Amino acid sequence: MRSVVFRFEDITAFSVALGDAQGALALPDGETVADGEWVLATFEIGSRRRATAAAARGVRAAGDTHLSFERRDWDRLLAFVAARSEHMRAAKPVASSGRIAAAGTSLPPSTVDAIGPMSEIPPSSAMESVRMPVGARVLLVDDDDRTRDEVRRMLADIGLAVEVVATAAQASVRMGEASFDALVLDFHAEGMEPLDFVRGLRKDPVRAPLPVLFLSDRPSSRDVVEAFASGADDFLPKPFRAPELGARIFGLLRRARIARVASSGGRVP
Repeated sequence: MRSVVFRFEDITAFSVALGDAQGALALPDGETVADGEWVLATFEIGSRRRATAAAARGVRAAGDTHLSFERRDWDRLLAFVAARSEHMRAAKPVASSGRIAAAGTSLPPSTVDAIGPMSEIPPSSAMESVRMPVGARVLLVDDDDRTRDEVRRMLADIGLAVEVVATAAQASVRMGEASFDALVLDFHAEGMEPLDFVRGLRKDPVRAPLPVLFLSDRPSSRDVVEAFASGADDFLPKPFRAPELGARIFGLLRRARIARVASSGGRVP
């Protein structure tokens, strides 16, 4: 599977692009995709490389080819925009009136209109509640004892409740016994093929929304593409530092919670 790169000047431009479509995007200039071909759509925002990514399929209609996204992936892109936009509002400096801009103010009309019936942005009162509580449950899958213990410590140090297993097969069993807020999975974990495991999650209507973060030692570009194509939400190469892991996992948890609030009509689940 190859990549198709979309580049946007800022998060607003990305929001506008999503606002002009419903589950599909026109190909960037110079890109060609065969009808029915699956690709990894990679989105770059400003100077940041690969802000997010999602699998998409080429669809030819009326003489033009566009990329069509599955609803889950499209909703995830919308949630990503909502989270980034809300974060930027929260980080605004003191306004000229002397008051700090509210963290949960409404999104620009173009963004709200873009989301429409697929994923309605919740009101400000709900947006203020999307920060993940301490104690969110994370299932860590890694067959390397040293690495597993180190990652578990990093996650526990930022207030997450971490449970560890060695294989994807063990993870499948454990997920049938308890609920988790996120899955952190080593790309080369033994047992059940990790990519097949994630594909299976995405086909399960109950587990499909679970955020998935892949970790990998010296990954190839093909590894990254295959991880995202399987349904992963993010990919972090080893070695990494605790702040980077924390930022990635909290970003996934927060976007997932925003999506749940949106799908519940603004009620905190």
